[in-house]
Amino acid sequence: MTLNKITDKQGTSYLHITKSEILTIDWADGKNLVFYAFDKSKNLRVVDKEYFGVSTVGNNYKKIEEQLSGSLEDYCSTKGENGDIYFCTYQEDKLYRFDKDGNKTLEWEVEIGVGHPIYDIKFESPDSMWFAFPTGQTVSQVSISEKKEIFKVGEYSWDDNSEFLSYPESIFINENHLFIPNMGNNRLYKIDLKTKELILVRTFEEKIWQYAQTEFGTFIVTDSGIYEMKE
Repeated sequence: MTLNKITDKQGTSYLHITKSEILTIDWADGKNLVFYAFDKSKNLRVVDKEYFGVSTVGNNYKKIEEQLSGSLEDYCSTKGENGDIYFCTYQEDKLYRFDKDGNKTLEWEVEIGVGHPIYDIKFESPDSMWFAFPTGQTVSQVSISEKKEIFKVGEYSWDDNSEFLSYPESIFINENHLFIPNMGNNRLYKIDLKTKELILVRTFEEKIWQYAQTEFGTFIVTDSGIYEMKE
């Protein structure tokens, strides 16, 4: 495996994945946010919030933002079916859903995390949502229609010495697996979506915050930057 660095900017946050590029935000000074994007060229460029909003959410991003409790960049999001898009932020533990026209169709106060905040969400067709609870060392799957938990890895422990998951800050899903990078123990796990088997993929030399697959490469976020990962 080789790691090719895209950027080492400190404070660069969560990767927002689109079909043709990745967008991220530099929160370095906590005030003046800078939006970045890169595509298959792997060249980082500065974009503005409008570009970020349209690329990650769509032309209705302003309408959707007005219905959220905070700014768009405070939220993680995941695409559902029929143009639906879901949002969540660790600051309030609510799951929002908007249709393709930007109309809010769901606002659910999620209470399954035993007080632990949600840091990431991923939709699984047709009716599941995966939640990452890093301080609880747990990743959970819920039925959206029934609003109940149907599977989890972890026990919502306040103990950070969990055997498997350790501060799973984010999650990534493809057709076959849910990937779980763990900041606390440098491990990348995956769950087989059919069998629910937990599989250790790799252990890294530093903390791993995020993992993502795209049509133009596989990427990770570590303490030292954003990297393209090649086998």
